[in-house]
Amino acid sequence: MAKKKFVIHPALTVKLPVVQLDKSAHSAFVGAKYHISKIEEMMHRPGMQSMISDYMNDADIEENLKREMQCDVNIFFWHLRAFFWELVATFDTMLQWANERYGLGIAEEKVRWETIRQNASRATKDPGEWGNRYASLENVWNSAWYFEVRNYRNFAHRAFLFVESAHREQETNGRVQHELVFAHLIPAQKEQPFLDMREQLLSYLEQMRQLGEAIFKH
Repeated sequence: MAKKKFVIHPALTVKLPVVQLDKSAHSAFVGAKYHISKIEEMMHRPGMQSMISDYMNDADIEENLKREMQCDVNIFFWHLRAFFWELVATFDTMLQWANERYGLGIAEEKVRWETIRQNASRATKDPGEWGNRYASLENVWNSAWYFEVRNYRNFAHRAFLFVESAHREQETNGRVQHELVFAHLIPAQKEQPFLDMREQLLSYLEQMRQLGEAIFKH
């Protein structure tokens, strides 16, 4: 049986008049910021505050409440990996913007860091200005923090990210329960320090904000 050849629809392009790539990059950044806020919110929900063994093996907790608490955990992880998807989308959209703005001539579907690097010297628009923008992008691509972000994002395509947590034990009405006091992502690279997860995510967000400021400054 002959393999069918599929053709991308011509409307699926960032060259549509309604698409402004600088605004698209900002929107992705705001999306990452939104997911941090939802992660923080879910960390205060019963399902995240408790240890799984507290409620899944407790015969006194109704099944519908157990399902609700497990849903808290699921939503937390959905937002966590979505944070990395949006943050990488911010960077990738900057590459699309740079390709258009400085006339690098790369086909839209082939724009990625490697092709930007290979065509960096071929700018046909404002090559001097592009040199400074390129240096900012290159510094981030080669940075430890963006290496971590890329690998977290890539892993999120395979499975939920792994989070380790610490809970404080307390007794209420004769029952031992736990309270979440600390959570951190497993390292994305060797010798990566363990940080409070909220601090780590906010650090990534701030460094992406600084990149956006360098790329889109007038």
